[in-house]
Amino acid sequence: MKKIILVLIVCLAGVYSVYAGAAEKLVYPSMQDENLPNGLRVILIEHHEQKTISYRMLVKAGKADEPIGKEGVAGFTSRVLQEGTLMKNADRIADEIAGIGSSFSISSQTDYVIFGMDVLDQYSQQGLDLFSDVILTPSFSAEGVKRVKKEMLNSVYFNQTDNATIAFNHGRALLFGCSNPLGRSNSKKSVQSISAKDIRKFYESHYSPGNSILLVIGDFSNDEMMRKLNGKFAGWKSSKVAEKMQTKPDYGKAGRILVVDKPRMTQAVIYMNQWALVSDDENYYDYILANYVLGGGGFSSRLMNAVRANGGMAYHISSRSDIHSNYGVLSIFTATRNEKLYDAYEMTKSEIEKLNDKGVSEEELQKAKDYVTGSIPLQLESPGQIANKILNAIMQGFTVEDLSNEVINYNNVTAENVDNVIKKYMQTQKLNVVIVCDVKKVKEQLKQIGEYEQTGYNDIPCK
Repeated sequence: MKKIILVLIVCLAGVYSVYAGAAEKLVYPSMQDENLPNGLRVILIEHHEQKTISYRMLVKAGKADEPIGKEGVAGFTSRVLQEGTLMKNADRIADEIAGIGSSFSISSQTDYVIFGMDVLDQYSQQGLDLFSDVILTPSFSAEGVKRVKKEMLNSVYFNQTDNATIAFNHGRALLFGCSNPLGRSNSKKSVQSISAKDIRKFYESHYSPGNSILLVIGDFSNDEMMRKLNGKFAGWKSSKVAEKMQTKPDYGKAGRILVVDKPRMTQAVIYMNQWALVSDDENYYDYILANYVLGGGGFSSRLMNAVRANGGMAYHISSRSDIHSNYGVLSIFTATRNEKLYDAYEMTKSEIEKLNDKGVSEEELQKAKDYVTGSIPLQLESPGQIANKILNAIMQGFTVEDLSNEVINYNNVTAENVDNVIKKYMQTQKLNVVIVCDVKKVKEQLKQIGEYEQTGYNDIPCK
């Protein structure tokens, strides 16, 4: 067994006490990083601040791995795991988890899923028994599959009526295209088509030790915990992992405008997106701060000030950057009164153009730095939060050394850096725009916006 000790920074406790200033490193706990013979990567972090232990299992199986026509199978698989194992039914699992004061969490991302359990150290073994049992020996019972399918169909029905979700799903189809799983949304047809056989196949082709990372953090000794983990996970057999589709951003592609007609709407929903940079881009930190200035900064952002405070056109507007190792997406959301549709649309584009023309001010940039760097320690208050932070960073291609330098890197960003990244990635002609509205009520305004495609709200984006 190859053992790699990653001692990144001298550490006596946790991350909590070492955020001493804007120019200093964050100190993460020392990590023991190993691979079991079956390929499972195991990360152990001793953290004795609290008498708890947090188990996290990351499996690289998300929506990006779904076969065409089986949209929803990734989420279906992760949710059905807690519906029963070979030895315990769902009720017994729930009772035993409750009996140790814990819960079983599922955090689904587009490229992976993280299962979690936090327990007091006195229940360490019971927690590990349950945690490993749920992940390694699911029964895929007919009753469990039926129950989860009903929940997922209810979600599909809700999404077909929720205006923001309608806009989002069409926007993803415009950006990613229908041949990419990320451009396709769950539909009644796709969810109904998913069988226990499909779920088992997805599980067997993605839930493999070589495709997973187990992170345990808490009040234990590494040697003792490794011995316990070996007892549970060393026998997990490797399987051939299905090849993942790689998403490649097309930065040169012009944006499209799609109008989704939904009669009787009194407000119009506007969703915009475009390709953002990827996580290993040298301008990553510049871009995060640029987005904060544009619309990520809540009431202090450009969009909120222009569209809500000064324009009185919307109650809320925001932008969000979703950055991955192989693609990134910038999303902008707002809803406005029918009569203000064109004004809100133009105002949003205008703010992006102003940023391109005149850049950000030093005051705006400093506010962005203060907020972003100030929020980092709040993401590290508990062992479970530290675990999630590290796992998500690993999937973005970052090391813990990168995490340690986050505050420094943000504070090194200059206004010129931000202006350059805005010019490179935030261009209005590259925006995909989806407007969900009552076309009859806003027809004249749509003519002002320009050429657009049109569909109905009952039409799913990718059939």
